[in-house]
Amino acid sequence: MVNNARIEILIKNMGELPTLPSVFFTVNKMLSSPRTSAVDVGKVVANDQVIASKILKISNSAFYGFAGKVNTVSHAIAVLGFTSIKNIVLTTSILSTLNLKNPIKGFSLAAFWKHSAAVGAIAKLVAGEVFPQKQEEAFVVGLLHDIGKLVLAICAPEDFAKCINYAIEKKCLFLNAEQELLGINHTDIAALVNEKWKLPAEFAAVLINHHKNISASGEHSKLVSVVKLADVLARGMQFGHACDLSIPILDDGVWNLLGMTPQKLDKILAASHNAMQDSMVFVNE
Repeated sequence: MVNNARIEILIKNMGELPTLPSVFFTVNKMLSSPRTSAVDVGKVVANDQVIASKILKISNSAFYGFAGKVNTVSHAIAVLGFTSIKNIVLTTSILSTLNLKNPIKGFSLAAFWKHSAAVGAIAKLVAGEVFPQKQEEAFVVGLLHDIGKLVLAICAPEDFAKCINYAIEKKCLFLNAEQELLGINHTDIAALVNEKWKLPAEFAAVLINHHKNISASGEHSKLVSVVKLADVLARGMQFGHACDLSIPILDDGVWNLLGMTPQKLDKILAASHNAMQDSMVFVNE
């Protein structure tokens, strides 16, 4: 059971949670209307230079394969579609919001984002084999699955550093270190963040449940399973750093739900390195 009193104390000490840029909420609302055009969205996004630049950079990267052919935000929206643009705006909004004020000893933000990008890339590959209609969502939520850790790092850096040191010293998951030292963990923090940010339900489900037994994941258990497997594979291949040196044990329910075969797994592993490299465009400046 989550220690609600401990959460309230920690949040009070953390101060105000980061707020997403207003452009995210505006675009999100616009894209829910069938009357919205690419030009309409382009005009709104153009007012936020950080997000506009990121959309163009990602649109012209190897990730989407258009290499220098997309010249305007409106063109990017027309080429990639509303779903992709919505996800780029979401990820860019979150990444631009979650900035460390000061370095934390023992923690590399670059290594953290490399791990996150790898989980996103591998989650997309896994989904391609077992859940093809959710490849885009799998990538985004894989990329963002550990943002609870980063919120803790930003708002309570001393507690965060203690958890990293404990995880390394005890050779345990960062999750276990958080639970031991703080009484809560980054999935609990993600639940609090979601109350403020109102993320899509399936994204929130992964952020909150990716360390729980899959039987507790509800209607979005298959997407949660995709990310759980991707996290294990990214750790096993040592892509980046997840704040500890351990690898979670997957419960049998994940394997059963995904129907993963050795052949599919080999295909995913063979493509993982290049996919991770392409996905780094989301987290690099």
